[in-house]
Parts: sequence; structure tokens; C-alpha cells
Amino acid sequence: MWAGREQKRTDSCDVVVVGAGLVGAAVAANLTRAGFDVAVLEAQGIAGGATGYSTGMVLTGLAGHYNWAVSAYGRQKAREAWELTVEGRIRLVETARRLGVDVENAASLALAVEDTEAEALEESATLLREDGFDVQFDPGDPLDRGFCAALRYPDDVTVDGGALTRALLVADEVTVHEGTEIYDLEQEGEDVRVWAHGRTVLCGGVVLAINGYAPLFDSSFADKIAPTRSLVLATEPLDVVILEQPCRADYAHKYCRQLPDRRLLLGGWQRPRLSDRGRNRETEMDDVMQDELIHFASRHFPDVDLHGADRRSGIMGFTPDGLPLVGSLPDLPQVYFAVGLGGRGLAWAFAVAERLVELMLRDTDPGVLSAGRLA
Repeated sequence: MWAGREQKRTDSCDVVVVGAGLVGAAVAANLTRAGFDVAVLEAQGIAGGATGYSTGMVLTGLAGHYNWAVSAYGRQKAREAWELTVEGRIRLVETARRLGVDVENAASLALAVEDTEAEALEESATLLREDGFDVQFDPGDPLDRGFCAALRYPDDVTVDGGALTRALLVADEVTVHEGTEIYDLEQEGEDVRVWAHGRTVLCGGVVLAINGYAPLFDSSFADKIAPTRSLVLATEPLDVVILEQPCRADYAHKYCRQLPDRRLLLGGWQRPRLSDRGRNRETEMDDVMQDELIHFASRHFPDVDLHGADRRSGIMGFTPDGLPLVGSLPDLPQVYFAVGLGGRGLAWAFAVAERLVELMLRDTDPGVLSAGRLA
């Protein structure tokens, strides 16, 4: 036990949620509506992580085409995973409209950058339609920007994830402590003691909604969550609208969207190597990603000037099989988690939150999201 703990402010509540992104907000709101006294502890600010730096694209499916998912999981599990992202999108839209947060039904395009990917999109389209999903395959290039094919998801939407997160916390009057980093958790009788910057909280349960930061907090996530760098470049407002729907490309490693103010967002991500540690390495990876985005833009958006584009980066979390993890820590069963959302946090948030709360309150199996699958 490190020195100084006894000088901290001491609080108590029923449940502490760690992380004030959209997943943490959705869990906290659900528990508050169920009658629990909930406090959210956030190391930065509300929506200060992946939720805040996202492009606002609520996309059906995983970070990979459907034919890959069918091959990796089998047909039934792939369909169930896709259906969960649809469920998450529906819940998000319902919540946003209830809270008065704008949602735009802009559809989305998955774009192929090479012939092999075009074949994957065509195969995915056939499988998706057979499994009841509404998609349209275009063997050409609907944007006339050097792509090889496109798969259209007509029901996808865009939303300001930060605005939705803040509105959800306000509407349910959830207490949030920003700038409150968690250092440690320990069992204390039947409760859990949460040690944080400036305070300690005694509570009956804890929820970790910290996505890609999970391995930094608990070593049990080291072989289950791969922290993954992402980078977004935001241009100055363009003179004209060049992109009417959000897009993902290059096997979902690149994504782009033009905002209502006509700024163009270009984003990308790549998995880190085991040696990717420390600030210098992270900066180097951002530079590599920026070079890749500039190359992508020069090929497909040569009319866009990226000089002076704003740059923001962050951490996503990927599991070995690409599906989120919902469960509890083996050594602290009162500590639950929903992590590893794989760059699809906005689509997953409400579906994941509902399954986590069901696990906490009724011990309901999370199904394909169960952390037990990676045991």
C-alpha cells in the first residue's frame, strides 16, 4: 500500500464506472435508471478518449469484411455479431432522438482499393443478403475516385459521439468526476476499494469501460486486448461537397467523412508491434499513419489539400477475434468490464452496455461477447 492513501477524500456509492466514453455513459445511465447510486471516474474529460476523437460514423459490422467474419467465426456467429452492431445502432438512434442529439442517416460505403478486396466485397454482399442484411454491391466506383468496387450499407448513421455522451450523462443525472485517474482496486470485505487521484471510493461493484487502455490497468488483459493507434486528419472547410456519405476503405484500415461544415476527415489505424512502447514510439507510429493517409489521399482525393490539416490520435482496443469482451476480473469478480470494441465503439456501445448490465444484475451470459471465450 503506497503512502498517502489515508489522506485522500473518502466517498462511497453502489457502483463506480471507470471511463466517461459512450460505453461508460450507457452503462452508468442503465444502472442509474435501475435505482443504483453510480459515480463515473474519468482520467481526462467526458468523451476525452476514443468517443471524442472518433469520426462519428456508426457502422454496421466489424473492422473486416463479412466474408472474413464467416470464415473466422462460422456463419451463425458472424451473423450474430453483425446483428449486434445493428442492434447497437438502433439503440443509439433511439437514445439520440430522445435526448435531442442530431443523427444523420447518411448510409455508408465500404470501398475496395484493389481487385482482391473487390472480390471480398462481392462475396460479402452475397452472404449478407442471404443472412437478411440490406446491402447493395456496386462493381464499379460510385465516387469515381480510383476505387475498384463498393458495398453500400443504407441504414448506417453519423452522430457527434461526444455530444451524445454528455447528453446521456446529464439526462440521467449521473455524477462524473473528471481528471480522476484510477490507480488501484482492492477487495475490502464484500466491497471494492477504488484508489484514484484525489479520492478513494468504497463501492459494491466497479465497471471498467476503458477500451484499449485495459492492459495498462490490469495484466489479465495483456493477451486479450491489443492497444491500437489511430490517427485522424481534419482539413480546412472545402469549397464544395466531395463526399456525401461516410466511407471505409482498404479492408477498413482507412475511413473518411465530410462534415456538415465541409471539413474532410481522413482516418486510419494499424496494429502495434510488441516493441511499440513509449511516447517516442507512439509519435513514430502517428508519423507512419500520417504518411499512409497522405498517400491514400493523393491517390483517391488528389484535389484535397492536407497541408495544415489538424491531427489527432488516440488508442483503440482490439481483441484477437475482433469482438468486444464483456465479463468480470477473475481475481475481483465484482469488477466488470466492457472493452476491446475494435474501432466500432459507437455501433457497439449500447448493445455492449445492455449485456454488461444484464450480466451484473441477472448473471445473464453475454453470448458471443463473453470474455470466457478467450480463457
